[in-house]
Amino acid sequence: MNGTTDAFRERARDRAREEREVVEWAIAELDRLRRERDVDLEPLLEYARESQKSLPERHRAAYEGMAEVLDVDPNVYEAYAFAYSGLCEALGGPAADGCTNVLVAPLRTETGGSLVLKNRDIAGRGVRPKAIVEQPPIGEYHGFLTVDTAGTVAVYKGVNDAGLVAANTYVDVGRSDVDPAVQLRNGTAVRRILEECASVREARRLLEAYPTHRLMAQTLFLADAEETILLEVDPVAERIRAVDEPLVVRTNHFVSADSPASTSSIARRERALELLEGSADSGTGASVGEGAEADGGRRTIGRADLWSVARDHENGPGDESVCRHPEPETDEPYAFGQLTTASGAVFEGGEPTIDVVMGNPCEAERTRCALGEEIPTDLRTGQRWLDRVLAGREEHVAVGLPA
Repeated sequence: MNGTTDAFRERARDRAREEREVVEWAIAELDRLRRERDVDLEPLLEYARESQKSLPERHRAAYEGMAEVLDVDPNVYEAYAFAYSGLCEALGGPAADGCTNVLVAPLRTETGGSLVLKNRDIAGRGVRPKAIVEQPPIGEYHGFLTVDTAGTVAVYKGVNDAGLVAANTYVDVGRSDVDPAVQLRNGTAVRRILEECASVREARRLLEAYPTHRLMAQTLFLADAEETILLEVDPVAERIRAVDEPLVVRTNHFVSADSPASTSSIARRERALELLEGSADSGTGASVGEGAEADGGRRTIGRADLWSVARDHENGPGDESVCRHPEPETDEPYAFGQLTTASGAVFEGGEPTIDVVMGNPCEAERTRCALGEEIPTDLRTGQRWLDRVLAGREEHVAVGLPA
């Protein structure tokens, strides 16, 4: 094993020590729930182990490094890290698609820099801990900063030390004829871009050089200090479509190509566009986008506007609102059959910083973190996430619902 791979493994061990409390709590909860519901892990582990073959050697070493530190059931941990959506479906049924992303080119922003918003929606939020993850530069690979799932090697958004931002939304389009061992997982694609690329153009070249049929479907948002682009990655049609409009919103369906589109996905995208085009109330008593005019008379967009979108409850809160909560009739704290918002993040191309909330953007405190600077301990370890989850469980019990 080479020195770079060893360095990835050691950094992962450090992460596992930092995140140990939240990950071990989550794995114990998942183990309890899957035993209660008699969930068989074997089909999930078969997929998890095949798909790991597609990981770069450095990412496999990172996973192994974390596994060496964590005191957890190795099978439950493997399913958590590599087959979580299947585990959630086994625990509570299929969930509607999640995540709402916005990309704003410099032409439309208040500061003249590109902006990216990602609301991360996942099933079983209460057992999917979030932490600020900082990866330092290692060998020839860029360092990056993100908020993502503790104890895993997948990355679904982030900014690297060159100021390149990458974030994605999942689209329910797939191929049954591609072996998981050669299919590039979305969380691997985003992490590779952050580690290996310094600009939007480099990121696009990396992705387009890969056999498209071996990618997973997604809409990929890319931004640096000067350029933005959205790539609609369709492995079934074996096509990557580029969208370079000044304002782009995607939820969980293709707009420039055919794909399944759930009611939730359409409703969230339409609402976000409505807010950002300044034709709706932001929920704060002011219209979104009240800055100077640009782009043929259209109003400019700032960070505050993106946060107004992130916390919006029109059509909800629930599956069809941007800020998603369990549906009112849900009587379990984890809502495995639904998706709820686990974090919100705003990035600016060219700036290795992240504005982040843990949990629902309508409730949580925003914090700005910068790559290379000290990160609050409770964010780095995931403790802020765990404190919110445990407080929510106490409230759940207080109103007479099961723990």
